[in-house]
Amino acid sequence: MIRILHVDSERSWRGGQNQILLLMRRQRARGDDPLLVAPPGAVLSERAKGEGFRVRPVAMRGTWDLASVVALARIMREVRPDVVHWHAARAHAIGAMASLLDSAPARVLSRRVQFPVRRSLGSILLYTLPVDRIAAISSAVRGALVRSGVDAAKIEVVPSGIDRAPDPDPALRLTLRRSFGIEDGDTLAITVSALAPGKGHRQLLRASATASVRAPMLKLWIVGAGPLERELRMETGALGLEARVQFLGFRTDIQALLHAADFFCLATQSEGLGSSILEAMSAGLPVVATRVGGIPEIVEEGRTGILVPGSDPAELAAAMEQMALSAGLRETMGASSRRRAALFSADRTAEGTYRVYHAALSLRGRADGAEGRLTL
Repeated sequence: MIRILHVDSERSWRGGQNQILLLMRRQRARGDDPLLVAPPGAVLSERAKGEGFRVRPVAMRGTWDLASVVALARIMREVRPDVVHWHAARAHAIGAMASLLDSAPARVLSRRVQFPVRRSLGSILLYTLPVDRIAAISSAVRGALVRSGVDAAKIEVVPSGIDRAPDPDPALRLTLRRSFGIEDGDTLAITVSALAPGKGHRQLLRASATASVRAPMLKLWIVGAGPLERELRMETGALGLEARVQFLGFRTDIQALLHAADFFCLATQSEGLGSSILEAMSAGLPVVATRVGGIPEIVEEGRTGILVPGSDPAELAAAMEQMALSAGLRETMGASSRRRAALFSADRTAEGTYRVYHAALSLRGRADGAEGRLTL
């Protein structure tokens, strides 16, 4: 058994938090001992506790929160983990400083964002602090780190993974569509992401308005919550899309919603990989998305979806129109999507993460200890 201390500083629930919980489940199933450090009341913290995981609260109020550094170092001395695994920028900063006070565990960082490391003094200092291995969720993320001056030898690509979607329930699909006023002749697009800057919701709304001129059957569900919701609702009204676009808010029944839709859209301007796309593909949906970050590593152009430039609403509209008008295209691409998504399982992500742990433990000279118990 190895003991892994996961450290996450995020309070909301996004793709990264889902990846942590999927990983912890598999680590426990293998007989290992995953623990979580997270801010009090964080969504991940509450869900992990609900599943019986040990969770220790640390506020992590700011990147250089020295009180949290001391608190985390105290937990590390008490728990004595074999590996400490940081999952967000703030967790990285606080964890790296805490490791200066207790340098025993192997130190691993997950990097899930595609943009380069900022050139501020704080960011430069952060990446000079100790880390044994970095797990990048895509080649695009790895490339951004290397271009920022991070040692390429420390970075391994470990793509995000998902649980396989259950088979669709035709009765539930029909019930959900009818409950939201989706008619038999409508083609329903769905997007799932935080309503936050950089996710491209405005471009998606404008593209929907353009596409609906020649594809009047097109409807759109926007699933997610965030700071831009009010502005996006106003934009919907200004574009005259109130009858076509529905805001569903934060939902826990994502798989059922995906099965009720006909294709998936993501107009993000930057994406490490796109676990929401993987979930949609696993549900058998074809994809219309921007060609940014790690998205081309999962969406096969012309086979599982249509990719468009990140800043071209006209091409996005054309792709949505093409998908809305062709049931045959949706069926063919949807079947390919489901097969493709099977390559990105949470089990494979766990296997790749253990390889990163193995390398980090080797660097720490622990070959006769925890590393020897890592079976892949």
